[in-house]
Parts: sequence; structure tokens; C-alpha cells
Amino acid sequence: MKKVKGDYASRSMSDNLEDLAKRNKSYCPAAFREIYVDGSGQYKPCCYFGKNDDLKKYKDNTTLPFEFFFSKEMEDMRNKMYAGEPIKGCETCVQMEKRVGSSYRTKRYIRKFNFVSDIEDIQLKLRVNGSYCNLGCYMCFPNNSSTRRNELTAVYGKDYNKMSGFEKPYNAVKHEQWNKIMNNIVENIDLVGYIKMTGGEPLQLPKHWEFIDRIPDDAAKRIMLSYDTNYTKIRYKNRSIYEVVDKFKNVHIGVSCDHFGDKLKWIRYPIDVKEFEDNLKEAGHLVNYLNCTVSILNVFDILEIQKYYRNNFNLLVTFHNIARGPQMLSICNLPYNIKQELIEKYKDFPFVVDELKKPSWGLYEKGLEYCQKLSDHRGFQFRELWPEL
Repeated sequence: MKKVKGDYASRSMSDNLEDLAKRNKSYCPAAFREIYVDGSGQYKPCCYFGKNDDLKKYKDNTTLPFEFFFSKEMEDMRNKMYAGEPIKGCETCVQMEKRVGSSYRTKRYIRKFNFVSDIEDIQLKLRVNGSYCNLGCYMCFPNNSSTRRNELTAVYGKDYNKMSGFEKPYNAVKHEQWNKIMNNIVENIDLVGYIKMTGGEPLQLPKHWEFIDRIPDDAAKRIMLSYDTNYTKIRYKNRSIYEVVDKFKNVHIGVSCDHFGDKLKWIRYPIDVKEFEDNLKEAGHLVNYLNCTVSILNVFDILEIQKYYRNNFNLLVTFHNIARGPQMLSICNLPYNIKQELIEKYKDFPFVVDELKKPSWGLYEKGLEYCQKLSDHRGFQFRELWPEL
């Protein structure tokens, strides 16, 4: 595996990297290990990264992944991290560490990679294969799901993206550019150690399967492939998840799942719950864990959700993902006394506690109104499932 060293690697560093971690609140391995692009086509160092004027010119329809990664701006960022200088765009983790003492930086990236000064085993997290999805989950960013966009357009009209949290329009990668991106990845495949497939629903995207076929077999044998999937469909035409497992070194499947029974059916409308659970029974042995996105509709049931999937499918549920856009679905909007009770109840769930500790945006009632509008459109009333709301 090739290693690439930038100017940052020549800095005089302490031999004790644990001491560096305690002193330096700016350093994050994501800048050395990850290439991420969101549904609007914006390249970022990681999926939690916010706005940064120096990086905003890097879009997937005009820039190739490794052009962004080796850009002067990214090299400058890595240098600034080692110098302990604040990074514009890292506010999510900075504020989390102030509130609860940990963050995605510490819990995910530093825990996984430790402290690195070279570039290798790059994680590719690119939303370039399309956005078709068969589900329209009520908290999903619309640029990640065609069904979601269709439903919001039917309920709110074409201006739905003016709602808080929906501001980024969907930006499809043109076919010619997609081919250039694939070539750029293959040319740098010796630097790639991890590929994360997202969508849309990745297993139902034709370009996802083209992507898989473009990865050389010898390279695939040392690459970990990861999925964010709703796992409602594990086959596509004559293809299936099983052949991917055979091709790559390891396949990591994270399944999005935000409740069970009829509550799951409403949140992840129009999911066929039986089909979903049948897939868990057939191919649950391939699943690493279920990912629950915590929002106002499931925050009271976290322990029950955890217990249901453990007892029925022997699967772990994580609660790292928090609904923050649209803001009205965030649990920080709950009444103060309820938040205090939940903070105590969920003290072992740091990302949930962090969101509960945030000041309210005062949008709780607006969130319920939004759920009612979706209910009226779906003909499936959320208040019958959550009468306490």
C-alpha cells in the first residue's frame, strides 16, 4: 500500500501522541483518511463537516475525488490541525466536546485511526451513483432520496427546499463526470482501503453495480466495502449482496432502521416491514448493526427498539445518528422537563444526550404539524401510533 506524506508530516511532533490528543483539540484523522461528498455535490473532509469558504468550490461535477483530497486547501487544513489552529467547519465536534466531553472526532475517528501523519487506506464516501430510493423516510435529507423529494413536492410544492434543513438541492453527477470519477478512483486504488456505498438506496442503483465492477479484483481483496442501506431489497435484477461479499476483503453492512412494527412503517414510509424482517432473517448474518436516527418520534422508545432487534434478530442497534435537519425534528425541541428526564435515562448514549443538552429552537409544535401534513398525504395517521404526542 502506497503512503503519501505532505508538508504536515515534516512538523516536529511529540513522540507521545496521546499527549498530543489532550493538547490539540483541532487535530482529526478524518482529514488524512476520508473523502466525502454529500448529496448536493459538495466535497468535505467528513460527513459532519460544516461550511468552509475555502472548500466550497470543490464540487463533484467539476472536481475529481483525489484532486480535492490533494488540493492546497486540504494540505493547509492538515497543517493547521497539527498546529492546533481552529478549523472552520469543525464546529459540530467542537461544540459536542464542550457539552459532553466527546464527539464524532474522538469517538469515531481518533478511536478508529489513532493519530496519523501520512495518507493511506483512504475512506471513500461518495454520493455519486444516484439518489433513487424506494423509501421516503420522514427525517431523510431530500437530496438522498427520490421518493422523499416526490412526497415533499406533493405536500409542500416545489419550494419545499426553503424549509429549514432542506436548503441543499439535489445535484446529480453527469454521466461523463461519473466516468472520470471512476477512472480517478481506479488510478488511485492503491491508496484506497475502504469504500462506503450510499445513495439513494445503493443496492438498487445501476451505477452502484457498475462501480463494483470497475474495482479490480486484486484491489477488492484488500478493500473493505461498507453500505448504508435500508435492506428492503438485497437483490437487483441478476445481482445480489452475496456476490459483493465474495469479491471484497470484508463487507460491512449498516442497516438504517428507526423503529419496529407500524411505527417503523410510518417513519420509513412506505416500507414493507415483513419484507424488511424477512431479509434480516435470511441475511442478517451479513449485517454488522442497525442504525437508528434519533428524532422526536422515537426518542422515547430507544430501549424498546434496542431490545426488539436484540431479542428477535440478535442484532445490535446504534444511536449515533441524530435528526438535525429539518431542525423541527430534533429532540432538542422537546420541553425542558422531558429533556432532563431523558438525559438521565439515556446517560449511556452520549450523542443522544448531547442533542438533548442543546438549547431548543422552539420548533416542537412545528414538527408535529409537519408530521400531520405527511399523515394526511399518506392516509396513515401518526397520532394513532403516538397518542401521547
